[in-house]
Amino acid sequence: MRKKKTKSWLEAKLRDPKFRKGFEEEVEKLSVAEQIARLRLQAGLTQAQLAKKIGTTASAISRYENAEYDRYELRTLRRIAAACGGQLTLILERVDGPVRVA
Repeated sequence: MRKKKTKSWLEAKLRDPKFRKGFEEEVEKLSVAEQIARLRLQAGLTQAQLAKKIGTTASAISRYENAEYDRYELRTLRRIAAACGGQLTLILERVDGPVRVA
């Protein structure tokens, strides 16, 4: 029963555009950090090993894997992905409906 109350609280909060925007930004940051950590672990690398492969420090990798971090650089994300045997895919899309092509 507690789960239902929590869900309805979140649903109510998400109706506020300001709260929704902040919430979505935090989820996005968490997603990037989680994806970096997951890719690194799948590659069997420690933060120090990954850092060495891309020419940075373990503390820099730790920052990138922290959900509070928001100063990602595409060049570094590409290097991290490549060092882990992956690739960076960036998707930009409209959220208010389909795009019409004339």
